[in-house]
Amino acid sequence: MYKASGGTGVSTEELENKVKEFIAFAEKIPERYREKCFEVLLSAYLASIRAQEKAIVPQKFVIPIDVRAFLQQYSVPEENIQELFITEREEIRPTYSIKTVKKAEAQIQLALLAALENALRPGGKFELSVEAVRQRCINHRVYDYSNFKTYFKKNKRLFDSLKDEEHVGLSPDGKAELAEVILEIVK
Repeated sequence: MYKASGGTGVSTEELENKVKEFIAFAEKIPERYREKCFEVLLSAYLASIRAQEKAIVPQKFVIPIDVRAFLQQYSVPEENIQELFITEREEIRPTYSIKTVKKAEAQIQLALLAALENALRPGGKFELSVEAVRQRCINHRVYDYSNFKTYFKKNKRLFDSLKDEEHVGLSPDGKAELAEVILEIVK
């Protein structure tokens, strides 16, 4: 089995048949061009196999530069992202578990991690949607109906502003707290 760059590959028999086909074709043209013709045909064929395999093989997730800068600034290893999320191409799925049982603390951790997840998306920013955080709190069973907004207000230093609830950005204090949350969850 021939494998171009580690992909699905082409059987040896298929490759032999293609080579024979290229030889037969090259023998029909003037002798001085045969070798070059064969090389070009084979090279093009192998390149097409590689192109097909690249379409099949998932692309590696690339951490955006703003997130890499954040991780470096707060001495958080890049590998920690893979411990918090499953990533493939541009898809991101959280896999972390919140360890605290205090609803107020858990809500803020989920908010900060939501901002990180959004920053990991192409063109994303360290921001969150209050309603998306509410849903995460419900899913993680840490939703406190009567105090949900109060927890944000008590921790307003972590956010740039709470006025636009669809685009709540992290403040420098919020990013520092996010770094601590990441390290706490992955330990």
